[in-house]
Amino acid sequence: VLHAHFTDLSYVIVSLKQKINVPLVITEHSSAIIQPKLNKKVFETAKKAYGSADAVVAVSPSLVKVIEDMFEIKSRYLPNIVDVKTFDYEPIKKTKDGVFRFISVGNLKFSKRMDLIIEAFHNVFSDTPNMTLTIFGEGKERCKIEKLIKQYDLEGKVKLMGMQPRSVIAEELKSSDCFVLPSRFETFGVVYAEALSTGLPVIATKCGGPECFVHEENGWLIPVDDKDALGYAMRCMYENKKMFDRKRISEEIKAKFSPESVAKELIKVFKEVIKP
Repeated sequence: VLHAHFTDLSYVIVSLKQKINVPLVITEHSSAIIQPKLNKKVFETAKKAYGSADAVVAVSPSLVKVIEDMFEIKSRYLPNIVDVKTFDYEPIKKTKDGVFRFISVGNLKFSKRMDLIIEAFHNVFSDTPNMTLTIFGEGKERCKIEKLIKQYDLEGKVKLMGMQPRSVIAEELKSSDCFVLPSRFETFGVVYAEALSTGLPVIATKCGGPECFVHEENGWLIPVDDKDALGYAMRCMYENKKMFDRKRISEEIKAKFSPESVAKELIKVFKEVIKP
């Protein structure tokens, strides 16, 4: 079985499938597929790849619908794998210094709306002591983010960590109180799932991916580009920090997204496309 990920790589593999006559399974993750205005080249590339595949897998139910509506291709939902060993639940990691810690992980680009987090954090917690926000990631909006931090006099509360190893991010997640990322679109949202895997409640947007695993027992879902809703959710997280069962949050994610769980379902797909 040939197993290709993402539209462009799947397109390349089609010629190999035709040459060696081996079944092709495509797992689609690409955010390019869910853009409001789909690029013509992306459309043509995806249409050929999906049409040549023996099975198409999409990493969220919303992506399944997009592929069916746009390409008239039936796909099936099979989520991303989460590294649950690195992003594990460790209750001893939470410090007791009285500081409430927000954390975010993502590229510093407009689609992730890190600027919105800064704005909401300032609006809601400008007069609240013992609050911090730590952001991991790098990108072309770094200067914009730095200016907002300086403008709102948040240098002592907001830290930009840049690019860091996953192990460093995992340790920071384990010692934080809430993960927040107001993405404009996600096909799945691995960073949300990684945070949840450590037992951390999340604030996510209704942007395509997180809706299939973020719910009232592990976080908040808010509209895209809604600063007021984001600020309200952050305030509610701060005021209700003891309402979430971190161990239970972690166990649910492991059951759904561990390598063993996802691989078991993927093997079923492989067996279906192998012809006797």
